[in-house]
Amino acid sequence: MNRIEKLSAETSELFRELDLAIEQFMNQTGIHCKFGCGKCCLKPDIEAAVLEFIPFALQVYREASGTRWLEKISSGGSICVILDEQQPGQGHCSQYLYRGMICRLFGYSARRNKYEKKELVTCQIIKTELSEQYNRASDGINSALEVPMITDYYARLKSIDPDLGSRFMPVNAAIKSAIELVDTFMAYTQQEQ
Repeated sequence: MNRIEKLSAETSELFRELDLAIEQFMNQTGIHCKFGCGKCCLKPDIEAAVLEFIPFALQVYREASGTRWLEKISSGGSICVILDEQQPGQGHCSQYLYRGMICRLFGYSARRNKYEKKELVTCQIIKTELSEQYNRASDGINSALEVPMITDYYARLKSIDPDLGSRFMPVNAAIKSAIELVDTFMAYTQQEQ
């Protein structure tokens, strides 16, 4: 296993653990995204670490579709290139398995406020349309209810690779950097063989 494959495997494992924690939180609270929404995905200022998209970039490399994705990124726009607004279902991610950390955390995680109290990080739609579940979960996370903590998962991401796990940039720039890094590394590795 080369360095890129190792980074991808470790990041994917972290995402699997996070997804399980989120699933447990959703089951315990009844909090879920509204079917077909994806409104949070359309924010133009989402940032991500390059490492979050190494698994996606490795898959892109294996499919030999890097050029297509890089062209899509260079065609402009600040909305995540992985989104497909025409895609039916919960959200609009065309590469759901490879979505970034913030895409996983938002709605189902917490941060600590200045009083060290846990606060859910979620959208207005969940707060209003699922207000009963939201209020119960908000109370529960400060007692016995387990909730994924944003800082914990980003610290774990950073521990996989301190540079790539902390180099934040606009989401499309992070995707582009990940694709270019994987392409360069794999080309160099093949030349060495």
